[in-house]
Amino acid sequence: MISIAACATATSRVTAASPLLFDDVYRLHAGSVHRFCVSQVGDPALAEDLTHETFTRALAAYERVHPDPATVRSWLLAIARNLSTDHHRHRGRWRRLLHGLEAVAAARSDVETVAQQRADLARATAALATLGRRDRQLIGLRVAADLSYREIAEVMGTSEQVVKVATFRALTRLRARLEDQR
Repeated sequence: MISIAACATATSRVTAASPLLFDDVYRLHAGSVHRFCVSQVGDPALAEDLTHETFTRALAAYERVHPDPATVRSWLLAIARNLSTDHHRHRGRWRRLLHGLEAVAAARSDVETVAQQRADLARATAALATLGRRDRQLIGLRVAADLSYREIAEVMGTSEQVVKVATFRALTRLRARLEDQR
């Protein structure tokens, strides 16, 4: 496999005619893509692999596609969404959401705060795992990847209004499940 660093160094030949250099695309959007991948697979190491594969595929298609700088993040997240869907098809089960991200919060908090955050994360992960795949994707794109409804609509291939309603309903179902756990 090609490393992300190799992707960045290859941009000079790939993006000569593109308005946005691929290394800029990577720098600007790698965090969103990675957070989305983590929200979908629940394993930071696997999310890194999916993020890597997303940018590898994006680099391979970049010269041919020439994505608009305004929508390049949506394009990348659509690739990541397809890869995570493929992963779930091959694995059969969706992994727990955000496993391991609690370590980041723990590094900055006292013991009581860490204990509460872990409990909250476990509750949220368990509740999220009970939702359907579409609900998990909508919540992942809205919350973990921090996309606008317009950007989610582009990734999901539907209208912005449908996304708004579906995301509201998914979050309502998540809240209800969290209340049931109390």
